Parts: sequence; C-alpha cells; structure tokens
Amino acid sequence: MKSNELLLSKEKRESYILIYILIIIFITAVLVALRIIFSFLQEESPGLFIFDLLMRNRDLNFKTNYDLMYNGIIHYYENAPLINERAIYLYFWYFIFYPFYIIPQEISLYLWDLLRIIATIYIAINISKIIKNKRDLLFFFLFSCIGYFADMYLNNTNWIIQLFLYESYIQLEKNNKLLSGIFFTICTFKITLIIIPFIFILIKKIKGRDLIFYFLPFLVICIPYIIFPEYFAMMVSNWFQSIETTSGFSIVNIFLIFWRVIQPAQLMFLSVIIVIILVNIKKENEKTRIGSVIYVFVSFLWVLIWLIFLGLALLI
Repeated sequence: MKSNELLLSKEKRESYILIYILIIIFITAVLVALRIIFSFLQEESPGLFIFDLLMRNRDLNFKTNYDLMYNGIIHYYENAPLINERAIYLYFWYFIFYPFYIIPQEISLYLWDLLRIIATIYIAINISKIIKNKRDLLFFFLFSCIGYFADMYLNNTNWIIQLFLYESYIQLEKNNKLLSGIFFTICTFKITLIIIPFIFILIKKIKGRDLIFYFLPFLVICIPYIIFPEYFAMMVSNWFQSIETTSGFSIVNIFLIFWRVIQPAQLMFLSVIIVIILVNIKKENEKTRIGSVIYVFVSFLWVLIWLIFLGLALLI
C-alpha cells in the first residue's frame, strides 16, 4: 500500500478519535462498576476464588502509593509500617501525590480515575493532529487503550507520564525548550524516563548542547539527594530490592520478573514515545520499515509474552 493511501481525511480521523473515546469511556465505566460490585460481593461472599482473583490486584498501585505516604517525606524510603513495600519513585512524587493522600482513599480513587480519563481524551484529540498516517494512529490508539485498561485496573501512574511526556514534546515543537525540560523532569519520578532527551537527540529535535534545558531542571529538583546523600542511597537500595523475587525458577517467578519489566500499563507512555519517533522520520520508506519493526516488536514483547506468562502463572 502506498504511503499516500494511508493518509487520513479529517472525517476518518474524527471517527477514529470518537471510537477510541467511546472505548475509553466504556472501559472506565466497566472497571468503576466492577470495583463497586466486587467490593460489595467480597464482603458478602469472602473467599470465593473469582472474587479473590479479580480483586487481589485491583487498585494495587494506587493503594501502595497511598500507604507509602504514611512515613512522611523524611522517612519516605524507609520500611513502610502498613505494607511490605518500599518507595522507589524520586522523592518529588510525594508532593505530586500528596493532594490525593489528604483526601479519603475512597474519594481520591475516583478523582484519580476522573483525571486519567480527562487526560487520556485530551491527548487523543490533540496527538491525532500530528499523526498523519492511518496505521500510526490506529496503533497509538491500540497501545494506549491496552495501557489504559491495565493502568486503570491497577490504578497506576502511567497516565501522568503520558500527559507530561506529550506536553514536553509539544513545548519542544513550539521551541520552548526550558518548559519542555520542566515537563520532562516531572516525568522522571519514574527514573527510566531519563532517556527522553536522548530520544529527542536521536530524532534530531535537539542537539547535545540543548541537554542543559532538560538536565538543569532535573539537577535542580535532585538537589535534596546531593545535600542528603544517604537519602539518595536509600532510594537506590530500594530499586535493587524491588527487582528481587523469591528464589527458584517457577513459572510464577518468571512471570513476576517480566511483570516488572514489561507491564502493559506502560504502553500508555510508550505509545507517545513511538509517535514522537515515527512522526519525525522524514523518508516514508524508512518510516514504514522502522514503524513495522517497532509495532511487531512491541506487540510481541508487551502483549504476547505478558499474556503467555500470565496464563501459565494462573494455570500452573
């Protein structure tokens, strides 16, 4: 198929956006309803396998973040008295999440859901303006939709990364590099996002000297780690502890390793990274080849492997 046959008319683009938004609304409504229904049924009929299976990880990440706030910012990286977890995000995540912590969890959960769907619809409407290719738009919606479902089921933080990563790129397009760097810095509460400026260099949106606009805000926000190096050491120690699993090579343990590395919820922000890369490839033939490789690789790695190991973990 020729590249010009893949170009989208305004009507087609709007129809895809509408379908995507309807799917997102449907996912949101179903998962909110299931949270309420299963919460009630679990109280009425505790110990039933299907309820335990569905509710075991429901809102797990949100509840974990909520409980980790209990120690306060000074003791943020120490043992949490409420759960067997330790904080692994950069310290400023505490202040981002704090407004949700001071609200009762039963309310902040739904506020989190509301902000996620607003941010996701906002990105879908606006990012479609920079995607001219039908294939790229459909894969963005597919990956983002899978990521949205997983992010909402676990009530994770990937929607925030997707939002600020998108804003970082848009500000870069407007040549507001410092503002782009500030949005990037917000994303780095999950430290793996530190690669973003190097992706901008790879696609020739910035040069090496422009890294100062990204790493200066990052270094400023990391000043507490310089003043209190033991605080930094505790965080790094928690990173290594978080990737440890129980000994042995059971299917469940193998799945847990893959789960930490290729969580489907990460497809929310990965879908934006893929778009950023592909829309900046000028040659259509190159774009087609690189896009095909990326889509096949990501589909296999983030979807097929995850589902295979999840199925084996549940069955064996």
